Amino acid sequence: MKIKAIITIALIISAALMAARVTPGINTNQFREGKYIHLDNMVIEFDKTDADVQISYHLSPFAQVYMFMFGSKHLEPKIEEIFFDFENIEIQRMGINSALIHVNDISRQKDEDYLHDSRELGMQPDVLTLVYPDGKRKNIEHAKSTSDIFYEDP
Repeated sequence: MKIKAIITIALIISAALMAARVTPGINTNQFREGKYIHLDNMVIEFDKTDADVQISYHLSPFAQVYMFMFGSKHLEPKIEEIFFDFENIEIQRMGINSALIHVNDISRQKDEDYLHDSRELGMQPDVLTLVYPDGKRKNIEHAKSTSDIFYEDP
């Protein structure tokens, strides 16, 4: 094995161990079953037929090291997995602990009102917040799916 490869592997292992030691209060149950991401909250802001979704998450120590070394591009499939039941998503921004996703056609227009049919989520956020166009908010803890929603554009 080449010396560069050995040094690289040693640095990766050292960084992972350091991240595990430095990260405060890790609950390993949050990362069971091979999950390396835990959704803290998800905010869906409806705008006519579309929506912007902001998610906050935290990663396992090994995932943090991996993202630090190789970037957040490898996290995209996991983010897309959360929205498997949505038809048209676009990841606009992704960072070490949050992401912004735009969802086209999350609702349908009926006359002057909008209807959103319930969609299953690939992971349960601790808190799902629905923000209606008039600014009203609804919080749902440990949601497995979005609710059937009816709203008007102010």
